[in-house]
Amino acid sequence: MSDPDALLKTARALEASGDDAAAFQTFKACAQTHPHTAPAWLGSARILIRQGDRGLATQVLSTGLRAVGHADRGRLAAAFAAQLGAFSGRTYHPKLEQDLLACFAEPAVEHQALARVTAELLLAREASGAAPADLDAVAGDPLWLAFLSLCLNVEAAMEANIAALRVALIAKVGQGEVPAPLEPLTCALALQAFAGEYLAPGFEASDPLLRTLSAPLADLSPGPDLMERLAAIPGGFGGQLVKRTLDDLVVERRLARAFPTLTERGAQDTEDAVSAAVRHQYELNPYPRWSEPPTPDQRPLASVIAALPGIIDPGPVNRLLIAGCGTGYEAIDLARTDPTLRITALDLSRPSLAYGARMATELGVRAIDFRQGDILHLEPLEGAFDVAVSTGVLHHMDDPAAGLASMVGTLRPGGVLRLGLYSERARAAVRAAQSEIRARGLTASPDDIRAFRQIVLDAPAHSPLAPLRTSDDFYSLSGCRDLVFHVQERAYDPLGLMDLLAGAGLTLVGFDAPEEAMARFHERHGPAANTLDLTLWDAVEADHPGLFAGMYHLWAQKPL
Repeated sequence: MSDPDALLKTARALEASGDDAAAFQTFKACAQTHPHTAPAWLGSARILIRQGDRGLATQVLSTGLRAVGHADRGRLAAAFAAQLGAFSGRTYHPKLEQDLLACFAEPAVEHQALARVTAELLLAREASGAAPADLDAVAGDPLWLAFLSLCLNVEAAMEANIAALRVALIAKVGQGEVPAPLEPLTCALALQAFAGEYLAPGFEASDPLLRTLSAPLADLSPGPDLMERLAAIPGGFGGQLVKRTLDDLVVERRLARAFPTLTERGAQDTEDAVSAAVRHQYELNPYPRWSEPPTPDQRPLASVIAALPGIIDPGPVNRLLIAGCGTGYEAIDLARTDPTLRITALDLSRPSLAYGARMATELGVRAIDFRQGDILHLEPLEGAFDVAVSTGVLHHMDDPAAGLASMVGTLRPGGVLRLGLYSERARAAVRAAQSEIRARGLTASPDDIRAFRQIVLDAPAHSPLAPLRTSDDFYSLSGCRDLVFHVQERAYDPLGLMDLLAGAGLTLVGFDAPEEAMARFHERHGPAANTLDLTLWDAVEADHPGLFAGMYHLWAQKPL
């Protein structure tokens, strides 16, 4: 059988039947005989990932990236980038460098997924003597420029290198003008500074281009001379800087004024004190500031809900509420995954809503109704939704039970709720940080956040603060504020989740656990144990307190 379509059809049928071994061999044969066939490489990798061999899957995708034609490279690059979390760049690999450059060149790739492995590779390359990270070398290095302009750095060791480059550039320019060969690097450093929300303190400079390392163009009132200069910078770096730090902000500031408020009772002058404080935090620091994700595979949300182990007669799944949508990532991802959904996305913060609405427009997503409002005041939406989603929100409320009851009221009988909540055990480093912050009398001001970050960066490896350096949130002002300076936070254990759901009259119907957590669960309780029994999960987490560092994610159903 030599026809690629026939081979793919056979491989998919084998995969659907559960015969992964035969399906893999067929996908592999197709890739070997028809190397331009992207689905063959993707199918081989998919099976390897399902079998837990992410390293080999990454190698397969790397090979496919070189073999397929330009039109299909984006699909391979997106899949490859998604697997690089399992890859360490602590040893320099020239082949990996070329793969990373190919991924950065593809708009379909979520470039932030490449941040950690790229930083590790650049650090390893420098350590190997292959390319010192001096100003002139970095200015001509395409991987450095892509990394700085398209990613937010999330590696502590790399932060020092970026700071050194910034200092060297400022010292070289002095009170003069940035020389033309260094203009792309200056823009890339400015984009990195903007992504981190200016982790380094600002400084005075005579060259307006150099001032972009301290503030966005929207706050600098750039004149026509600077705009012409930016447009002429090779590589498109000046254009990126204009879009992200001027044009996007202008659009967001306009949109923020236009969102309708859900109810008068949710207006600013009648908010409870905690809601007002939380709203103020996210108006100053919208979170998270995300970049364009890859296009997700389409899958009806109804099929996800129908597969939940405890679901009973879920009914239609069309109307969806995102309660506390923040900057819109989850709402937009769901709208792209299931275009049949009609989504209402609600948040306290107008700047956060504006970020989400701008991104929705850029991605061509029109099925989302963004509204400003308070979860405590959802009366106009009573019974209006089939599904409500609230990730990372209830634990920032003064009375999470009241917030949950308000969301339950928006569901029809039999409706489904998905929640994401902090684990008390997994947040030991955060608790240590909050104690340190209180002891030092630090506030959530940018200067105090910078001061605290330096304490963490200087902490020895055995310090209880050291784990914070592995959190992506640590590497931006809004992320760090959300991580350890939040105005209101509580967390749960599995028994506390049981009480929360019972108090709202809800039934647990699904518990999404990471692969490691699920393996620990079955290791302790056996393969037939009920994964909806939260007392069993409590025992597992007590032995492995870091399992739910990414929050608990659970599904609950309202009575019919």
